[in-house]
Amino acid sequence: MTTTASSAAIAAEIETLRADLRAVKAAIDVMGKPAIAKAAEIEAAIAEDQERYATALADEAEAARTKRLAEFSDISVTVSYPSNADGNLLRANFTIDYTKLSYDYRLREAVPTRHRCNGFTALADDAYEYLVFMRPEAIPADIMALAPGDPRAAFNEYFTGKRRGLFRPAMQVDNWAGIYTAPSAVA
Repeated sequence: MTTTASSAAIAAEIETLRADLRAVKAAIDVMGKPAIAKAAEIEAAIAEDQERYATALADEAEAARTKRLAEFSDISVTVSYPSNADGNLLRANFTIDYTKLSYDYRLREAVPTRHRCNGFTALADDAYEYLVFMRPEAIPADIMALAPGDPRAAFNEYFTGKRRGLFRPAMQVDNWAGIYTAPSAVA
């Protein structure tokens, strides 16, 4: 079998093998050792197909993600603060501009279209994924400072801090001591 089979085809193979296994297991009392050997062979084939199925699902998900993110070509985030809250992330206003392919009915094709939203909660999921995974350098420095080097953790800290009403500085956990230390104190 090739690994290029679709997940639906592999799932159908697994169901067929399971039906065969049920039939063989029902005949074990009548046939004896040959039926036991055949059941073991079918169980091995099912295990192999389940691995292929998991791989096919992962490949299909990655292909869909790549296709979805290929529609984006640019993203930028602008930060502004009210006059009395300079540097306060709780009061920061974020304007996100991004370019995504959208279908134009007049031209009858997909064309790059500029989109704008205010705040990360208004940002489309695909645009957020593009920002975090494909263009992490466009993430504002104030947010990246919450978890340096890890955009997903930085946004997790940002959204948690917004909900909590305060932001904790970037911390590292010393698993051996069970204490939190600031990154500058860790050697």
